Amino acid sequence: MLRRGRQPYDEAAAIASARAQLEVKTASTLRRLINGSGVIIHTNLGRCPIDADLWRRAGEIAGRYSNLEFDVEEGERGARDEHLQPICRTLFGCEAALLTNNNAAATLLLLAAVAPKREVLVSRGELVEIGGSFRVPDVIQQGGAKLREVGTTNRTRARDYVVRRNTAAILRVNRSNFDIVGFTEQPSIEELVGVARSKKVPLLYDEGSGRAVDISKYGFRKRDTVRELIAKGVDVLTCSADKLLGATQGGLLLGRADIIAKCRKHPLMRALRAGKESYAVIAETLRAFATERYEQDIPIYRMLATSIEELRKRAEDLVRGSRCKVVDSDCALGGGTTPTETIPSIAVHVPGKASDLHARFLADNIVGRIANDRFTIEVRTLLDGDGEAVRQSIRAISSPDR
Repeated sequence: MLRRGRQPYDEAAAIASARAQLEVKTASTLRRLINGSGVIIHTNLGRCPIDADLWRRAGEIAGRYSNLEFDVEEGERGARDEHLQPICRTLFGCEAALLTNNNAAATLLLLAAVAPKREVLVSRGELVEIGGSFRVPDVIQQGGAKLREVGTTNRTRARDYVVRRNTAAILRVNRSNFDIVGFTEQPSIEELVGVARSKKVPLLYDEGSGRAVDISKYGFRKRDTVRELIAKGVDVLTCSADKLLGATQGGLLLGRADIIAKCRKHPLMRALRAGKESYAVIAETLRAFATERYEQDIPIYRMLATSIEELRKRAEDLVRGSRCKVVDSDCALGGGTTPTETIPSIAVHVPGKASDLHARFLADNIVGRIANDRFTIEVRTLLDGDGEAVRQSIRAISSPDR
């Protein structure tokens, strides 16, 4: 007999409950999201998406055995860290190249190899903190170098870089995730190259963003590309592979062969090296730049190259049959690359309480944007194939009869 108040045992329900708990405990918590936030390189959403065809080509290498550390011509062990050198020389004009697992690792390795127990000169205005509370001064010191600050927060001149007997290098750090305006001064790269050459110390540059091409044609401010910086005399430059390069996570060191060789031989290289998947994806991405196919093969550049007229057409298709409206908006490049700049774009405004709509669309794995107390879905950051899922959610949440 059942005791009063207790439900009869349901075997099917018990099995379903056990299965659901088992799936939760054995599954990854990663899932696909649709980016309607208006931030193209969204660090919280995995930064740069990878084109399906590019991923397939890289998968032909990463999914099988390869010559990652095998010299086919000699029939013996080879070196993984030399695979990107030919294409980097072609694309960036550098003597040598090396890949680590991210840009912080690249900077750490560079300073450990160039300036162990010696001082590195850095402007006070460049001692930045990057995502996750990681700070450039900490990276410098963990690399075994001694930080010596020069200049002031807002004004640093070339003459502030006073090289002493214990000085190993000058380090320029790109203030990629913030800007200083007003009463400011900063020496040009040419001036720093002049100081470094006259004092016979290398000029290192934590460029960070990986600016392979001039993005001013998309509406952003003109800045030196990686190739231009190396041509101006920067000895070694480090940058991320998953920002303006549009690839997967990685850190590139580009520049003088003798300095790169020191980095290659350093014991830290083993701990900071990248895997075969990173090599395959980054190589295919760099090839897209070298063959001038980056607007076709790299999703973030397809987004940047899409015209306002095309974005408006896509938005009008999304709102058809709903109460939503097509509105003008702006889009951020993100990833700490252009912190004070945006470009014109188009968004879908969903009427209703913004916080409630944000939660409801998140339940459909769609990340929108709340600005000025209204909820919008940015069209520029939607990938090919996202449209149908967004359209269905819009109609379910904002149809005329709701």
